[in-house]
Amino acid sequence: MITPRFKLSQDDNYLFVTIHAPFSRVSDAEIYMDGTDFRFHSNPYYVRLNLPGEIIENDEAKAHFDADTNEFKITCPKVTKGTYFQGLDMLSSLLKPKGKRGVDSKDIEVLGETCTEDDSESDFDWFVEQKVETETDLPSSSSRYGFGLKHSGLFATLAEELHQVVDVKNPDNQSVAERRTERLEQERSEFNPEHYLADFFQTDMIDPLVHYQLPSRVGEEWTEAETNLLKNFPNKDFLLDHDQLQSTYLGLVDILLAYCYDTRITMSDPTVESAWAIAKISGTLSWLENFTSIRQVVECFLRRSLCFPLFRSFKLSLKAIEDACCILKEGRTSVLRCFLQIYQLFNKSDPRYLLNQLYIHDYCVWIQKSNDETLASLSESLKSMELTKEDVNLNLVDLERAAINLMCNSDDSSEESDLEEQMAQLTLKKKPVLSAIPTDLQVAAEAARMISSSESDLDSDDVSSSEESD
Repeated sequence: MITPRFKLSQDDNYLFVTIHAPFSRVSDAEIYMDGTDFRFHSNPYYVRLNLPGEIIENDEAKAHFDADTNEFKITCPKVTKGTYFQGLDMLSSLLKPKGKRGVDSKDIEVLGETCTEDDSESDFDWFVEQKVETETDLPSSSSRYGFGLKHSGLFATLAEELHQVVDVKNPDNQSVAERRTERLEQERSEFNPEHYLADFFQTDMIDPLVHYQLPSRVGEEWTEAETNLLKNFPNKDFLLDHDQLQSTYLGLVDILLAYCYDTRITMSDPTVESAWAIAKISGTLSWLENFTSIRQVVECFLRRSLCFPLFRSFKLSLKAIEDACCILKEGRTSVLRCFLQIYQLFNKSDPRYLLNQLYIHDYCVWIQKSNDETLASLSESLKSMELTKEDVNLNLVDLERAAINLMCNSDDSSEESDLEEQMAQLTLKKKPVLSAIPTDLQVAAEAARMISSSESDLDSDDVSSSEESD
């Protein structure tokens, strides 16, 4: 049997079910509605829904087939008039009937001691680092990663494919702390002061991205592609303990921030680089990070958004955080739309489909049963954070100050000189023809060189002083 594409809507008195069944025989259609159970069968289509509220088959129930759209449109009376059915857009969670129908327990994944979100969400403090026992208590040879920390040992069989996707080299034999240390070292070495300062001064490309308004899809119906994905996802429960649940929410924020940054710099029109950018900016996806506080998430995002994308601007990073706040506040439907788009991007970007298997697929299933209040609290926590360039720990303030001072000194000393003669006084490694380089880029490069040289001088002074004391 084929599960057809369907959608649900409601008013105070009725539930409306629309089923797209182009190859069915209308005369063979069978419809059943009783309590929370709804069933539709018309060969070769079959769908059974477990509804969040009760319906009843009476004289008010009706159905008809629209030949223009090839859709059955079914009206189901509600048992209690005025009742609002929650979660009608979470299609995957509606598809499985209530109760167990066999001995197979694969649809339930128990990850540690379990707790429900309703019992634990009030205990979440997003700013306090939680102890992750699964990492500190296990030997490094048993390190786990992926959604809910449920995977381990994958790099032994998929090493070549996974190493094309993630930056971490040996996660099966590293703890989270060891991976984090290597990640921070990579970010320090990959940060390019010249690139950052070029984007800092040359704002003609950055400003339109900063002022871009992301379109809202609140209230829109699922697209055909989104509906096809949702109806094919399993209805699976992830029973997470308190720390795993908090870490899962923080990982969601990390991935969402990376998505928002790419959405802003592409102006909601993903490019062939979008899958790479999202995976690279997210510490969860690129380093298999397991965050324990919201500040860890934001600092990681800020650093990576200034190290890897085409546009590297602190203002852009802050705008992406604002975008994520809005999406989280809108609730799980908006968050799910973002993750469905990430899922589709990764599926088209070999071998990043592996990230879908590690994280995104399970997130798409889990988000449908996540808590809107918890997502709203994450939004408020992000919004309340006071973020400065010092938080990034990449020497941004000193770089900008040195570049500005260099520009001022250059203007004072050679006001009447030709621009080409002024730039000839600056040195830029590997760029002998200065006249072809934009002025701001040359200043940025020179400022970066000055900062680098001053740091090396300080290091040498420290060494000299230590030798004299000896």
